[in-house]
Amino acid sequence: MLKLLLTAALLAAGGAAQAQQETVTFKTSDGCRLEAFYLAPSSSPFVFINTHGLGSSKNEWGLFQEELKKSGFGYLSLDLRGHNASQSCGGKKTDYKKFSKEEWNKASLDIEAAAGWLNKKGTSPASMVFCGASIGANLSLKAAVEGQLKPAALILLSPGLEYAGVGAEEYFSSPWNFKILVSAAGNDPYAWQSSMKLVKSSGGKARPADFVNGGSGHGVNMLKNPRVTSGILRWASKL
Repeated sequence: MLKLLLTAALLAAGGAAQAQQETVTFKTSDGCRLEAFYLAPSSSPFVFINTHGLGSSKNEWGLFQEELKKSGFGYLSLDLRGHNASQSCGGKKTDYKKFSKEEWNKASLDIEAAAGWLNKKGTSPASMVFCGASIGANLSLKAAVEGQLKPAALILLSPGLEYAGVGAEEYFSSPWNFKILVSAAGNDPYAWQSSMKLVKSSGGKARPADFVNGGSGHGVNMLKNPRVTSGILRWASKL
């Protein structure tokens, strides 16, 4: 009886000690203050850096974050510059609605900053997965190719050949040595056609891009389908 009570107490203590989501802030190399949700990984070494679509926020990852947590993955879901709680750059208010093509391209520095923050906390780039939706996919790809910290993998949800001046095809033609998973839905013609072209262009790489059919919807909306989410997490579990 005593042994059973002690076991129950230990299990309860373990549950109470389980990592909880935190709201964190960090700065980019060009002085933008970003806010993000962070959860440390439990049973997996991998941490997903989640980057939302145009005009959205870190809140769009809610359902996916729950699935990541259940699977033992960690995450750092950020608000891109000019969005939601990340509206200060160089001490001045910034708004994505006024961004030029050049300013949109600078937003890849946000993902590089997220990777740097994780690295300072002890997460190796080899344990990072850049995961982006819509323009967040293009920015994640750009950050992975141009940044100093190279992730283990990229997950691109509804990438486009170009969104708001941020291209993708040129980065697929650049040398890269990380795994890539692309997902798009047939009822999202531009993302679907872009994804098919990107996946095809990766055919000559040492690590060709994989593809998961997103069913329907754009960006994180595809993750409302449990089969899509499970397919992505199954792929990530084999990294």
